[in-house]
Amino acid sequence: MSEIGPRVNGWLVWFHRWAGVVLCLVVAAWFVSGAILHFVPYPALSRAEQLARSERLDVSRIHIDPATALGRVPQAVALQLLASAGRPTYIARTPANRSVRVAADTGELLSPLSAAMAQGVAERFAGARATRVTGPLAYDQWTVHQRFDRYRPLFRVRIDDADRTDLYVSASTGEIVQRTRFAERLWNWPGAVLHWIYFTPLRSDWSAWNETVWWLSLITLVSASVGIYLGVERLIANRSAGRSGLSPFRGWMRWHHVIGLFASVIVFGWIFSGWLSMDHGRMFSKGQATPEQQARVTGLPLSAAAAAVPVEELRTIGTATEISVHAIGGQPLLTVETGDEASSHVIWLGGGGRTSAISDSFLIAALRGAWSDAEPASERFDEMYRLAEHLPDHARGFVSIKDRSSRIYVEPLTGEILVVMDPSRRVYAWIYYALHTLNFPGLISRPVARTTIELLLLAAGLGFGVTGIVLAVRRLRRELAH
Repeated sequence: MSEIGPRVNGWLVWFHRWAGVVLCLVVAAWFVSGAILHFVPYPALSRAEQLARSERLDVSRIHIDPATALGRVPQAVALQLLASAGRPTYIARTPANRSVRVAADTGELLSPLSAAMAQGVAERFAGARATRVTGPLAYDQWTVHQRFDRYRPLFRVRIDDADRTDLYVSASTGEIVQRTRFAERLWNWPGAVLHWIYFTPLRSDWSAWNETVWWLSLITLVSASVGIYLGVERLIANRSAGRSGLSPFRGWMRWHHVIGLFASVIVFGWIFSGWLSMDHGRMFSKGQATPEQQARVTGLPLSAAAAAVPVEELRTIGTATEISVHAIGGQPLLTVETGDEASSHVIWLGGGGRTSAISDSFLIAALRGAWSDAEPASERFDEMYRLAEHLPDHARGFVSIKDRSSRIYVEPLTGEILVVMDPSRRVYAWIYYALHTLNFPGLISRPVARTTIELLLLAAGLGFGVTGIVLAVRRLRRELAH
């Protein structure tokens, strides 16, 4: 062996040893928390339940049309109408992802909700009395995700029930946007919070959290790769020396080596796919339509769509929880959410009547403004892609062959492009989502088999991690004894 061989080998041993000392607890925690997260997901209030339990709009009190409301917030990129603290209110979303309230009865700009108003909203939603109101809060442990940015600040309202439920009311919109229960909060600390390193001081700064977890995962991945190389190298050296067995070591080091020879693929695959979960466009597509593509599909600016809505039209809608202004293919429309998916519908402005959703033929015609050969997609791998992108069940899939077989998913009540599964994004779904969650085609429909396999793999990874912890503690003791 050349002179540089032993030197490089020594550096690798040193790196793997001390990276293991620093990261062994992190690796073990990822396997334990992953098992918990499999059974207890991060708290969330589903869109369907949010709509079903929200206040109904009193359309008879609407006196301001959408164009007038939009004039109060001319930079708005989205406009909705809902009951905010009992009052019909337009919610305009700005390019900075902030929400502004405009009264639908008077046209005035409304200030954020008070604590008393938030308590009333929560009590009506829960159908129970509130015992405590906290806030308004910019962040807390269960609202750190950036999807809550447009609703900040938030009031946390404790409901007097057996589950010790907390409801989060947006001071900006008056909506209930999150719900947690005591058991969820308890299990999520050793589950999702630990697994995702979701601690509020770090996670509230998305960039800091993104960089921290990405680099931590990468260093752990490199250490695992070095460990695989060293483990195989020691196995080959042991065999070459004519010794029996798989490992030249004894004691805990032998257990670490032998288990690692078999579990290393599991550990590497788990850490690699977890690292890819933090990609966020570094190597793979983000799956987003470009502004130009979305504009071509919409075919009409928001201001023009709003101008097509007379206030009289709004007063004839009847039962509604939320009304939003949209356009697709150059046609303005209203999306009416009733709290019941079966009765939610689309109102075509300009004499188009009402439909249960935007038809596939119309969606295809609109999509061809950006993807000239859009056609309905086949169901092949569709379920996995939907799970990977957290798409609603009713989202429609279309495919463009010329654009490298991009699969485009659309919300059929609004025409919004939810995700563009181009080849890069599809590869990402396979090697991140499917590998990390085992939601492969064939296992998705077999939850018991999937759970059993996942727990066995996690147990193998944890067993390997425990041997690393023991070795790390012994190493530190030796170092501190000198």
